Amino acid sequence: MAHVGDKRGRDVDDKLKDTEKVTSSDEDVDVDDSDDEVEYDSSRSPELTDEQLFEYYRQAFSSKGFEVPEYGGSIPGGIGRCDLDSTYGREYLTTFAKIALQDYNDKNASYEFDKLLKANSQAVKGLMFYITFHARSGDNASQTFYAKVLEKICNMGTEVKFCVMATKQEDGTSQV
Repeated sequence: MAHVGDKRGRDVDDKLKDTEKVTSSDEDVDVDDSDDEVEYDSSRSPELTDEQLFEYYRQAFSSKGFEVPEYGGSIPGGIGRCDLDSTYGREYLTTFAKIALQDYNDKNASYEFDKLLKANSQAVKGLMFYITFHARSGDNASQTFYAKVLEKICNMGTEVKFCVMATKQEDGTSQV
């Protein structure tokens, strides 16, 4: 016996539809009743090729989450780039970078936060942030740092997973 909703999101011939209809409730305030149905186009997220997926996973794993292609956020569980001017913008991420740097300073040395360079995020049991920033030491030398910080769900706090100073490679690039 079929239950209500067993065929939700499917056409009559049991194939998945490309769109789902969402209707507004009577409680919604809507001046124009002609817009009661809104369509969500599930094809908005482009399907990635095998090569794109391979490149995403290669970069994500080799960089420990700090370097990922632009389309990483469209992969379920993937790591995507943070827009520094968005809700989790520069000020918000700078706070996490400073918390991570304080954790580093408690164990190692004394650095002062200089500037946020970039950040990536991943939805886990909250939001995991992969933050790249510069900090200065007492001799005013700027150093690149990588921090992995978890913002726990339900306002349960922030946890610094690690904060490390970047190591320079022979080609002049930094590595975690």
